[in-house]
Amino acid sequence: MQFTFDFKDLVKGRKVYWVEAQTGYKPPACRFLISDQEVKHLPVQLYDAAREDGPLRYVDGVWYWNHNLTGEFLLEASLLTSECRKVDFIRHHAQFCAIGGCSDQGKEGDGAAGRVIAYILSRKTDVIDAPLVVTAPKKVLSSAVERGLSRICMALGAISGKLNGPLNSNTSVDAALRAAMLQYAEGERNAAVETVKLIGSDDIFRKRLGSMVEAHFGVKSEVMAS
Repeated sequence: MQFTFDFKDLVKGRKVYWVEAQTGYKPPACRFLISDQEVKHLPVQLYDAAREDGPLRYVDGVWYWNHNLTGEFLLEASLLTSECRKVDFIRHHAQFCAIGGCSDQGKEGDGAAGRVIAYILSRKTDVIDAPLVVTAPKKVLSSAVERGLSRICMALGAISGKLNGPLNSNTSVDAALRAAMLQYAEGERNAAVETVKLIGSDDIFRKRLGSMVEAHFGVKSEVMAS
């Protein structure tokens, strides 16, 4: 999962300090500290972004980075996901993971998209709603949301035409669907599939999921409408 922030938002009201260069990296890495705190006790230097020979430059209100180098920025502040500009689900590195013991290494982002969107809808959380909706040239759901919805339908068996459970009313289906999505988001896919089997049909599943999406994000899903 990738969160995209605007660099100028991160440095606003703060100063940029040079920390060190890691020449053993390929490509070499430049480390910076971004802070609004007192740093006299740290082995850092105030960075001049106006210099033409530096890896990080600030010219006419725009920040630039030398793409031939790796940039590592240490932000001495809370990085709030609610302030990000875009959310994507990208392919996980095949070998490296910062948290360790990760089962997503080498996988595309569809699985993560499904679990995250399922969690958002089941828990009705709106922390990252803004970056999940595209507003120009018209208001639509981002590709990240649409990918997540497609994955939910596939993972929970709502594309096979085999759902034939006893639940048909909006209230009962919504309750089962939210429970199943939360189970799926928490990694309990088999349990989620069993819960979904209570729903009357694939069409009912998709109709209610589409309604949930529209109620949550304020815009219809093209995937759920197809």
